[in-house]
Amino acid sequence: MATSFRPYKLTTLVRRRSDITEQEFHKYWSEKHPIVVNDWLARHGVVKYVQYHTPSELRDQCEFGQGSSQIAEFDGYVELTVPNIEALKRAFDDPFYKSHVAPDEAVFIDAQGTRRTFGYEEVYIKDGEVKN
Repeated sequence: MATSFRPYKLTTLVRRRSDITEQEFHKYWSEKHPIVVNDWLARHGVVKYVQYHTPSELRDQCEFGQGSSQIAEFDGYVELTVPNIEALKRAFDDPFYKSHVAPDEAVFIDAQGTRRTFGYEEVYIKDGEVKN
């Protein structure tokens, strides 16, 4: 049996702007972007903010299982864990999003190339232990 608490997750798959290198993208995303978004996200009830960096050299190494042709061609993805969808709605309705967050995202993200999913998490193995 999975965990009874089901945190909701917004996952955004991101592509870098075509005019910046992978290195520039990952450096900016790691070092600059959190300065803009961390307090804003926490203020709106986001309980976890995770960046997954997927540089091409790592994607290219994934030639097992279903093969590298199945690896999504994104530069990374963001996972926001929230208690409910209202927390996300409040965050994106906040004027701070339009005045600070969106302009900062435009510095390094190809907005047309992003994709999102929203759902809940079920945990079956945690800290190496099967959770039944």
